[in-house]
Amino acid sequence: MAHMALYRKWRPMTFDEVVEQRHIVTTLKNSIKNNTVSHAYLFCGTRGTGKTTLAKIFARAINCLEPVDGNPCNKCACCTGILDGSIIDVIEIDAASNNGVDDVREIKEAIMYVPAVTRYKVYIIDEVHMLSTGAFNALLKTLEEPPENVVFILATTEPHKLPATILSRCQRFDFKRITLSGLEERLKTIAESCGVNVGKSAIQLIARLSEGGMRDAISLLDQCIAQGKPEITYQDVVDISGLSAYEAVTDFARAIIDKNAAAAINAIKEVMDQGRDLKPFCTQLIDWFRNLMLIKTGGQALDLVSLSDEEARPVKEAAEMLSLSETLSIIKELSETENRLKWSDNQRLIMEVSAVRLCSYGTVSNDASDLADLETRIAQLERKLSQLTNVSSVRIPSADTGRAADKPVDAVKPKSREKEIPAKVVGPGAAGDNELRQWPDIIEKVRLMNKMKVYAYLLDTRCYLSDDGTANVVVPGDDTLKKTVLSRNESVEVITEAIRDTLGIPVNVKIIDENKMKNQTDNSNDDPLLEKIKQFATENGIPLKIEE
Repeated sequence: MAHMALYRKWRPMTFDEVVEQRHIVTTLKNSIKNNTVSHAYLFCGTRGTGKTTLAKIFARAINCLEPVDGNPCNKCACCTGILDGSIIDVIEIDAASNNGVDDVREIKEAIMYVPAVTRYKVYIIDEVHMLSTGAFNALLKTLEEPPENVVFILATTEPHKLPATILSRCQRFDFKRITLSGLEERLKTIAESCGVNVGKSAIQLIARLSEGGMRDAISLLDQCIAQGKPEITYQDVVDISGLSAYEAVTDFARAIIDKNAAAAINAIKEVMDQGRDLKPFCTQLIDWFRNLMLIKTGGQALDLVSLSDEEARPVKEAAEMLSLSETLSIIKELSETENRLKWSDNQRLIMEVSAVRLCSYGTVSNDASDLADLETRIAQLERKLSQLTNVSSVRIPSADTGRAADKPVDAVKPKSREKEIPAKVVGPGAAGDNELRQWPDIIEKVRLMNKMKVYAYLLDTRCYLSDDGTANVVVPGDDTLKKTVLSRNESVEVITEAIRDTLGIPVNVKIIDENKMKNQTDNSNDDPLLEKIKQFATENGIPLKIEE
């Protein structure tokens, strides 16, 4: 005899064998005992939660000749006939492949005939949301007023796709995801019956991976048992499921916490060498930091942490090293990376870039504007340091307090203590313009708005705010194509919205090239600050070199 999959072999045969879903089981049993069977039911829920199983049990129960407390006996002629398929009064239809108007018309014609053997003719329509609009319309009248000996059971994973006219004609039951404890108990029972010893950590991992679906859990257990080993370990489940080793996930997480980019990239290499997909690896990382978040939150959130003692140890250690806000920042970055991995042809590059970002500044601040401000300040300091080796200096006396005075240059009087500042005038902006320090953050905002074309053309630009409130976006060099694309109305609107959302102020956006900005600077003779610096240098005999 051919091997029967475990999920089919262990499918519940009565209401009492169903794992959880007691709110639905109780209602269906009472309707049978009280003879209040409805004409149409809608079973909603994620995959593997028991929709089709309960539909089949219910179909036998309402036709059973000797029901036991609302359960089918599975021994009478009707029950055995439905089970072996010899009775055709219970019809299962897959709406995914029978979703046309003609398929529904066949149903409408068939229901006019009385059941051949049973009391009720039952139509179980699976994945009913796949029916076409025409098929739904054809089903409406039949579903509302079918013959008294016909029962419809509709099952779907996406009830929001059903027309309201269909929903209003059915008794709706929402199936919940099966809890981890319910999954683990069922898996233990199945493993014991198969004579296989499955470790506690392996059972827990299978239950977590199934995400509340019993069929997925039993199928994964079936794969593990098929190896022929007398004992199934945690590592066996990892290998079968295609997950990355927990050590690689933990190594990557520790590298992020320690800001060790080299170690994080090496963890990615190990995952790739194992032949694993990086998207599940990223998902595992999100789950790792989610558990860390729950531990940091404390209270009832700790009940949601489903880790073995061995798995929980490094997470608890990390809880002493990261704040809750830092943990949330990491989860946000990894979630965005996971989304990018879905569409990328080079997953390794995406993951490595994310690793470097997280190790560089992923835990510095939870405020994007603070982060962008910090990056801008670092870049400015690096430029100034590189200039100190070949630029003359102006010595400006300090105030009496010994600190640099925050007042105009011509108001400074010579004192004994002095401070050096570079004399080089940096920035191609026209007179009166100020470089927008939040510009990197605004560019990132454009990316989050999913305006990728505008984002790509803005990457190497700068922005200066004029005294009149105009945001001058400077295109480097003389890139006519880039300037043309950014000058389009739709591009300007995107940039304006990003600036407004980031700074909270309305601005006018103007796209100009760098050469034009330089010409404006060369022709500007009325810069008051520049004139004051020139005057101060002349009066004190200081050689001054001004560069653009």
